[in-house]
Amino acid sequence: MKRAVFAGALLASASTLVAPSHAWASEGLDADAAARDEVVVTARRRTENIKDVPISVQAISGETLETKGTIDLQSLVDQAPGLNATGGNPRNFSVTIRGIGYAPTAADGLDNAIGVYFDGVYQARPGQVLQDLVDVQSFEVLRGPQGTLFGRNAAAGALNITFNKPSFTPSQTFEASYGRYNFAQGKAILTGPLSEHIAYRTVAYITSSDAWLDTPLRPGFKQAAEAKGIYAPTATDNDKTAGTFRWGVRQQFLLDAGDLRLNLSGDLNVESDSSAGYSSGGGITELFGPGNWGINTTAAQQARVTAARTALAGLENFGGVQNWVPTVDPRASITNNYNHMKTKNAGVSLTADYDFGGVTLTSISAWRLWTFDPPQDSDLTPIDIYQNTAISRSNQFSQEFRLASDGKGPIEWQVGAFLYYSKLKDHYIVHQFGADVIPWYNAYNTAAGVAFTPIPLSFRSQLTGAQIIEDTRVENRNAAAYGQATWHITDALDLTGGVRYTYDRKNGSSPVDTSQLPTSLPAGVTNAQLNAFYNAIDAVQRNPGVAYTVPGYPTSIAATGYPLDIKTSNDNLSGTASLSYKITPDITAYVTYATGFQAGGLDLNNRSLNPAAPPVAPTKTKNYEAGIKASLLDRHLNLALAIYQEKLNGFQTSISYTLPDGTAQRGATNVGDIRARGFEWSLGADFGSGVRLTFDGNYNDAIYTRAPSLPAPAELSYNGVANIDAKGERAPYAPKWSLSVTPSWDYEISPDTTFYSYAQYSYTSAYSTGVTQSVYTQVPGQSNLNLRAGVRLSDGKYDVSLYANNATNERNIVSQALLAAPSGAGVTAYLGRTVNYNQPARYGVTFRAKY
Repeated sequence: MKRAVFAGALLASASTLVAPSHAWASEGLDADAAARDEVVVTARRRTENIKDVPISVQAISGETLETKGTIDLQSLVDQAPGLNATGGNPRNFSVTIRGIGYAPTAADGLDNAIGVYFDGVYQARPGQVLQDLVDVQSFEVLRGPQGTLFGRNAAAGALNITFNKPSFTPSQTFEASYGRYNFAQGKAILTGPLSEHIAYRTVAYITSSDAWLDTPLRPGFKQAAEAKGIYAPTATDNDKTAGTFRWGVRQQFLLDAGDLRLNLSGDLNVESDSSAGYSSGGGITELFGPGNWGINTTAAQQARVTAARTALAGLENFGGVQNWVPTVDPRASITNNYNHMKTKNAGVSLTADYDFGGVTLTSISAWRLWTFDPPQDSDLTPIDIYQNTAISRSNQFSQEFRLASDGKGPIEWQVGAFLYYSKLKDHYIVHQFGADVIPWYNAYNTAAGVAFTPIPLSFRSQLTGAQIIEDTRVENRNAAAYGQATWHITDALDLTGGVRYTYDRKNGSSPVDTSQLPTSLPAGVTNAQLNAFYNAIDAVQRNPGVAYTVPGYPTSIAATGYPLDIKTSNDNLSGTASLSYKITPDITAYVTYATGFQAGGLDLNNRSLNPAAPPVAPTKTKNYEAGIKASLLDRHLNLALAIYQEKLNGFQTSISYTLPDGTAQRGATNVGDIRARGFEWSLGADFGSGVRLTFDGNYNDAIYTRAPSLPAPAELSYNGVANIDAKGERAPYAPKWSLSVTPSWDYEISPDTTFYSYAQYSYTSAYSTGVTQSVYTQVPGQSNLNLRAGVRLSDGKYDVSLYANNATNERNIVSQALLAAPSGAGVTAYLGRTVNYNQPARYGVTFRAKY
């Protein structure tokens, strides 16, 4: 209640707060200009006024990002209603627009439905956007299919990010910030001429922050393991997590030789921390047991919970490192092992533009490298059961040629070709055995009173640290040709049409390596009994058609398993058509129809792939949209409004499902179709005297129109219902309402001194983080408030500001889930509920100098 009152007071005062003229950050209004200035975007691969672009676009300028202290995508989502992100680590990360684009698990053989572009270069992995956004010129959210011009897996939209280019006017910008949790960030941007025709731009940054989430069980676990002489290779004494350390550099050289312009760019971005680009964390919010059994409604379920808690409390009696009695503490992580992720995103690109007079030829040649190494506590408990880690390395090469008219005359046109090759190597440690896996197996089965053969503790020395490896390789080749033209029928009426042909081919393989497993049976244990243990801890991983002689593995040749040497190819013709009409010079109405294409994929991470499983088919989208963009009241009021209906056929993801013949299957597939329908708006008002307001919003009704076999929510699957027909249910990560309001005010203290401030309030209604609706994966409606106030001195040369992000210290839920008993006993028992929260309140100071 106190927070609500405090938030209300802050918002009330915010109506007189400020963000300078560069606080405009939405479609129709831009941060680098006052409300009456034009907003320029490159949503159609040419520079245009946003009011002339017949699609729904939100453009956030680099100056807006700078003024608001926006450092990464996590802080950008609040400014862009309809844009959402799944969090997690960079390998599992995905972006959604209008509730479309969700990919809940890392699937090496699948692409994403949202394209991400840096300076026109496609980024193969969505997690590549998880870096500090420094020296950005424009961040554009292109809603709906962008299949003609952006093509490469932009079936449901695209993020188009452009960086500032070298300038022949010398300038230097230095910025330093410091805040709560020892948040520290430094930036340096230098640009200027090297000669009459060559200019450079150098950007460097570093960001660090202390960890803020307690991990009280880690030091005790390590101390107990050392005291008992138990080998626990992933133990750590770190007592906190969710810290940040990132750094990066970008170097550009521009050659301007008149008709020819060359821009050579290279960048390196590194992250080495426990946040992995998306800082969040939490702990246990509720425990189940006598008096509150929660989801455990049957006597058998309650008995499993009792047995699990008994076994955990007495684990040391079976040789475990330490006992665990779960307690409620949502502010403390229950993990016990080392958690530190390393990500590298680097690349080189050469962009060449040659003006032939009337037409310009553009060439973009690029290479990018993305690596990810995520040691982590995979069992998510303070017991050392197992870890799995996917050490990824993605190399990609792309070449695009584009020939475009100069915009003069009744018809503007552009044609192009695109070539792409990528190779992903994923060294996937499917299973690394922990020090507690044998004690837990023996303790639980003893407490449950079931008949089993205990695994002797002496076997631990052979098992702990041993790994089962899946070395996945994926090659992807893509070629496309496209063209688009706009016919200016009259001065007021434009007709635009475009088409793109795409061919895509993938091949991949996931060979399994079991060479690290023990080569002999434990004393007194048969092969069948060891196999029962391996099955209980999910440690039987095979390739089909391969015979294994590993003790504890089945002696028969597997008919299913991680696939070897599979491939797929498909092609598609997508396009767009739109009609726009200038009702007045300041009011434009449009209608648009567009289609999109997401290439088919491979099911490479499925340990039990059934040959009868259908291939992962392409995803296709259709978008119907109508909108109006207007500047009213002598351009003091800017408005953009769009209504849309978007249909996605063949939603790709990785789930548990049932084959047509009734066989249970888990893996990548097309789970059904989604329809998103709604409206979005962007409003900006200049009230004079430095007072301004932006109001952006999205109403989105996204549901499954066909979903015959989705995994049942936990409240059903726990009671024997494996799959459901989810037709009519809400799609994941698709809130109905998303709002962002930014009142701002600037005041000229003297001719060279300006005070500025702003308040940014965002709200998102409830949504589910699972592919089906469940009370246990539901994220409630929640809000966030960011504040900043500062002074620009010496006509903008110096800037000092104070900020408060998440100013009311809201504990917004990123995700929540059921707390399952540790895997490794072959049973499912839910002990309670856990939650994952956003970062707590951050406040600090920023100093900036421009020369």
